[in-house]
Amino acid sequence: MKLVSVETPEKSVCKMTFSASAEELEAASNAVYERTRATYTIKGFAKGEADRAQIEADRGEHTFWYDAINDLMDKDVPALYNAAMAEHGFHAVDEPVYDLVSVKKDEGFVATATTALQPELSLTQTTGFKTECVTPEVTDKEIDAVLERRRAMAAELVPHKGPAVKGNIVHIDYEGLLEGKPFNGGTAQNQTLQLGSGRMIPGFEEGILGHKGGEEFDIFVTFPARYHVKDLAGKPVVFKIKLHDVCVRQLPALNSDFAKKAANVDTMDEFRAQIRQQLHDSKHAAALNRAKDAILTQLAAAAEGELPSVLVESAYQQEMERVQQQLQMQRLSLDRYLSQIHQTRESFTAAVRTAAEKNTRARMALLQIAQNEGLVPTEEDIDKTLSERAERTKKTLEEVKAASNVEAIRRNEGIRRAADYVIEHSTIEEK
Repeated sequence: MKLVSVETPEKSVCKMTFSASAEELEAASNAVYERTRATYTIKGFAKGEADRAQIEADRGEHTFWYDAINDLMDKDVPALYNAAMAEHGFHAVDEPVYDLVSVKKDEGFVATATTALQPELSLTQTTGFKTECVTPEVTDKEIDAVLERRRAMAAELVPHKGPAVKGNIVHIDYEGLLEGKPFNGGTAQNQTLQLGSGRMIPGFEEGILGHKGGEEFDIFVTFPARYHVKDLAGKPVVFKIKLHDVCVRQLPALNSDFAKKAANVDTMDEFRAQIRQQLHDSKHAAALNRAKDAILTQLAAAAEGELPSVLVESAYQQEMERVQQQLQMQRLSLDRYLSQIHQTRESFTAAVRTAAEKNTRARMALLQIAQNEGLVPTEEDIDKTLSERAERTKKTLEEVKAASNVEAIRRNEGIRRAADYVIEHSTIEEK
């Protein structure tokens, strides 16, 4: 491969173009074929027996190209890229974004690497910012809520002789029968179930209500039409139930015994004081973080200059990915979430992009401050950090260095140190 050109299509952005010849693409494609041929199953051939021409006739002539392109890029581009960056005196502040421009069998391929470079910002102010740290008061209601959660955690299950009602905890064996035969996933022993929790299919928990411990009975229910197991969806079944016991959750009394057991203090007043302090500390820590963020927001506002668009776009995409991951953990779609907070997709993404631009501006300002104030880690600092990582992972320093982006580590640590410097040289008034 070779470097074709180095351009700066906009301020603080470098775009490099690389190319590989048809011969290089062919040799790399054949290497991919030799490496992966055993994985292909082509009609009329046993697995791994089809040759390259037969595989490409079935899957397309491009079958091996993209792995071949990745192989060539991984092998040749890093050295070409680093040499060009050094020659032009460019300083990257993010990983390059690669794009495949064209690929043809008789021409090879062309690819680009677009990199955000460190912008030159005019810092009208770097220290002396002022903000308030407002810690909300801890209320008795909040303390009561914590106490109730601690009581719930300490609750004991006590057998109940009466009929089962909603809220009771039951222990059951059950066997599900479809057309008189057991089905997969329909049988369990000594299962714990809180009636009314909605864990089971409609009708199951309701069928237990009114029964007493020791009884055996049948429950007739129908699986929902959209049940995830297609063979059961919409089907009527019978569950044979053995109800071992019916229990109630007995909460401990809020007295000195509970205080000693739950918090290792002598009285409930001491327990409440302990909770109050814990809530205060948590609220204060959150308020202090908000105040520090406010200082860095002021720094961003005092940093004038153009940011590389690719850097802002990268920060925006990362933030959107983080939002999507959090929503997936909550089993929410973005559209569902937006309907809950009464926002349109356009207004939400615009707000995320604005935040990404502000955070990027603050980071670039901090990087500039780190360089100006001598806060960028030295080689000795980096080696110490990576040596600790090597010791934790049972590897050598050389192995860890080879697998690490040392410049990114240096840059991020410099930004962290600069943030501490700016905050230490500003004023946070406690409220």
